Amino acid sequence: MKKTFIISLTVISAFAFGQKKFVYGDGFEYNSKYEKDIKLVLCDDYNQYVFSDINEDGYSSYPHKKIILRKLDQNGSFVDTYIKDYANKTNGVIHNYLGSQELNKDQLVIFTEEIETRNNRKEIFQHVFNKKDGNFTTTSVAKLFIESGMKQGTTYFKFSENGKYAAIINDRSVSKKTANTIDNIVIDLTTLSKKWEKEITLDTDYMEYTASVTNSGRILILRKSTGWKESSKLVYVSAQGEQDIALQDKLILKTLQPVSINDQDYLVSFGYFTGARINQSDFGDMAFINLQNGSITMSKFSEFRSNTTMSDVDISLIQHNNGKTFLYGFDVNKTMPPSTATNRFPDPIISYGAGRWITINSDGTASSSPTMHNGNIGYFTKDDTNYFFANQDELIPYKIGYTATEKSKSVNIYNGSESSSKRGSAILTSIKYIPASNRIIFLRKIGENKLDAKSVYNF
Repeated sequence: MKKTFIISLTVISAFAFGQKKFVYGDGFEYNSKYEKDIKLVLCDDYNQYVFSDINEDGYSSYPHKKIILRKLDQNGSFVDTYIKDYANKTNGVIHNYLGSQELNKDQLVIFTEEIETRNNRKEIFQHVFNKKDGNFTTTSVAKLFIESGMKQGTTYFKFSENGKYAAIINDRSVSKKTANTIDNIVIDLTTLSKKWEKEITLDTDYMEYTASVTNSGRILILRKSTGWKESSKLVYVSAQGEQDIALQDKLILKTLQPVSINDQDYLVSFGYFTGARINQSDFGDMAFINLQNGSITMSKFSEFRSNTTMSDVDISLIQHNNGKTFLYGFDVNKTMPPSTATNRFPDPIISYGAGRWITINSDGTASSSPTMHNGNIGYFTKDDTNYFFANQDELIPYKIGYTATEKSKSVNIYNGSESSSKRGSAILTSIKYIPASNRIIFLRKIGENKLDAKSVYNF
């Protein structure tokens, strides 16, 4: 009690005088090899939770599939662990972690997939963690068709950008001579119930490439030609049915990023035009599509066009200001290392480019401006400013509606008195802002298998 009382007085004193204050939680062990998607969730001024997922086959005698939530106290020190084992131990059952999202200040939802080839069964489960009682509630939300063990189909799982919906798009595997059947299910995350579901049938001249869900709870399916001639199709699906969005001739789309403007659905998609292309990426052209009337405005992105290692464009923030739409994103790059005698099929190497602001004007035209920091980082918004966690000692502010920042206004969160034993490597995507105490908190890697949490008050 004395220790807690002294720390609390110190923090209160820091608030009173507006002084920057650093607080370090006690480190805790984790499995750096198997735990993935590590992030801070359900944060308030009293507790925070560290989420991670283990989705490994052959990790133990049975498939090792675990949802892990570690509870931290006000100072970021470990309190307790909550574990949900979502593996069905029946032989021949495959499991996959699909994604997770906070529902409100008390609840987190996690979606997993279970495939049992013996019974031609594919099933999607939602697991809701409630921090009030520390329990998980598991519900089956979809039972889907698979043709056989060799023809399991492809399931796309997506969250809407506004966090209101989750979508399951299940592309059944069928003969090339029969039409494609696709199950579409949209879940309302407010009620954790189905908003709508629709089975549609599409032609076999195209196959499914990727999918997404809009902020209004409609589904987008991007298809590519199965023949020798390159071609793209865009299908817009609702509870009433599907419609094709006509694309410009020779336009090949590669990405789907729905955006909402005045409650209407639009799409930002990067791609390219077919034809003579030498040393060019697949992401040099951006289409801005009005999904209500089908109009398309094209813009060129030379900075993406020349990057031949690009495999995707990741958009992590969308905002609107003064009639313009601002997207923060970055290029995702994939390179293949050479094979060796001991590793004939090496995994690709994934890297991330610099952050970039994409501005979409009221007429749909777009331009971009680079930032001076890595793109794959965390951020938070306070008042009218976005703060990007550029490195573990600095926050870069951007006023909402502005794509440039003054370096002199960057926020220094370096602790000059931090001893070498206190130093760690920040997980830049983990940062959270807690308004009640005007502090930020983020996770750090300490050595190979240890994490801790660092808080900065009055930054």
